[in-house]
Amino acid sequence: SAVLSYLYSYKIPEVYGASTQILLKDKDTYNYQTAVYQNIGYVAAYGDIVNQKRVLTSYDMISRTLDKLDFDISYYIIGRFKKTEVYGSLPFTVKMRILTPKLYEKPFDLHIIDPEHFELSYDRGAGIIKKTFPFDTDIADVADGDFTLRVDKVQAMTAANLERYTSSDYQFVCHSRQFLVTKYIFGMTVDNLEYTSILEVKVEDEIPIRAKMFLDTISLEYINYTLKSEFDINDRTISYIDKQIDEVSGIMARYEDDMERFLNTKNILDLNKQEEQYYSELVKYDAQKREFELMIESLNSLEDYVVNIGEDKLLPPSFYILNDDVFLRNMLTELYGMQMSRNNLMFDATDVNPDIRKQDSAMALNRANLMMYLTNTRKAIEERIRDVQVQIDDHTKLIKGVPANQRGLLNIRRKLNVNEKLYEFLLEKRANTVIAKAGIIPTTKVIERARGLGVVRPDKVKILYTFLVGGVLLSMMLVFVRVLFYDRVENAEQLRTATHLPVFGEIIASEKAEENYVVVDSDPKSAITESFRTVRTNLEYLPASDKGKVVMVTSYRPNEGKTFCSVNLSAILAKAGKKVLLLELDLHKPKVGSNLGMNAVQGLTNILVGKVPVGECVQPTQIENFSVILSGPTPPNASELVLSKH
Repeated sequence: SAVLSYLYSYKIPEVYGASTQILLKDKDTYNYQTAVYQNIGYVAAYGDIVNQKRVLTSYDMISRTLDKLDFDISYYIIGRFKKTEVYGSLPFTVKMRILTPKLYEKPFDLHIIDPEHFELSYDRGAGIIKKTFPFDTDIADVADGDFTLRVDKVQAMTAANLERYTSSDYQFVCHSRQFLVTKYIFGMTVDNLEYTSILEVKVEDEIPIRAKMFLDTISLEYINYTLKSEFDINDRTISYIDKQIDEVSGIMARYEDDMERFLNTKNILDLNKQEEQYYSELVKYDAQKREFELMIESLNSLEDYVVNIGEDKLLPPSFYILNDDVFLRNMLTELYGMQMSRNNLMFDATDVNPDIRKQDSAMALNRANLMMYLTNTRKAIEERIRDVQVQIDDHTKLIKGVPANQRGLLNIRRKLNVNEKLYEFLLEKRANTVIAKAGIIPTTKVIERARGLGVVRPDKVKILYTFLVGGVLLSMMLVFVRVLFYDRVENAEQLRTATHLPVFGEIIASEKAEENYVVVDSDPKSAITESFRTVRTNLEYLPASDKGKVVMVTSYRPNEGKTFCSVNLSAILAKAGKKVLLLELDLHKPKVGSNLGMNAVQGLTNILVGKVPVGECVQPTQIENFSVILSGPTPPNASELVLSKH
């Protein structure tokens, strides 16, 4: 069992582990007292942590991580007893694009022929294909159309090391993206450290450095993912502001042209101070009204996003005009995060999944609160627009007292100045948005870089104990079955233990007995002949008797070798100079005559019925001193005939 466990452990590839720790948002930290009185703390933090664990193990997250790593091809060195996977320590690198999907996960054997060529062999499904290609060359498998390939040498092949490379057998496997993602999904574990918002991520891999590289890369990818929504909203805001700036610039250019034509036509030189004051106040109120109208537009876009949020509207609209509303920004960011988490869950679940339904319920509550808040905010802004409109109407009445030409000029200048103020407002908001983008920092961070955990599988000690226990149980089972079902004597020692009678020897089983029935005569030096000699020698020590020595050979079942042992024992005694007469008392199925090549019309049955004297039935064999009396004709009452007193 110990040897088998060692061989089994040696053949199994060792799997290494690595771990890293990621700190989530500080606001998600567990707070027991707060959780007692408010609907936050552990319950809310746990729900968000569950979402983040799902994000880390999602198909898209792992796929984006693998995009940044060169794990698509696995390399192996083929040894005499074991195939060992290696990473980055071979004299070549492979770049392969599989064109026939069935070749994914299939091994390609690579053998270096000389410094410039290598042989590639693989199983295409209809037999092994072997081809020779050059190094450092782009190769297209035109004949079969299976792949495109390039094998680059990373180590110089000289006369000193060429023999080492050519005597080694290499193998590589090209993996599909689905295979790799599935491998790491099942090889990853994400655990939440108790009473914290820290996630400990572990991964298993056959190559220790590859496990650490994967964890470091997925940590960075996850941090970028947490920043993505902030950057997307910021970029969307800047894009929207730029669009508004272009529109306002066009409007300003038209009003400037209109004012220039008006001045040239009417020959107006100046306005008095009072009219100028009316005009300035009116421009100020018009600018305020325009800002409030922009707020209403932003609220309408935001309301449409909240009502119709779905796959086609992942990003919330720009709401730069309300960027001072912290509550609204937090509510929108939370809704966006919920939608992203739901989209990640939909990769592995359907709408009826309990997690999806729970997420939908939370989103519905968030959207309802947002809609209520947006409705109240719109009412407040519309009320402010009405107040500003009253001021605009009052100043418009005052300006009506100004002469018509001057009033026309004031209207044009008012429109121009309103758009100038709006232009300045947009520029200010754009600058603030750009500055805010520079201040976006990740809310998650890696607090412990990936570190190796050593070999995590297989547990060789456990395998050893398993094999030992299994060996003991198997032995006990065999002993139990043997004791329960096998009750026959199988060797001389068992026979000596079971009886008080003397045991003269044991006859071994031999294939030579099938070649020649009288094996003691055909092969006198064989082991089975020696066993018959041992029995003959032991029979010599039987006490002398006036009536002679009689040996009976019998057994419980037919076809166990009674006739064979009787013939060969008689033959070995005859070869020692003994006068031997073999009586064939098996009257039902006689075999002695056929096995010795003899035939007799009369025999033992004729003697027993008293029709033929004994001497007429004795027949010599080909062995000196060895005679037989065959059974003769088969009687209908063999047992009664043998037991008769004749």
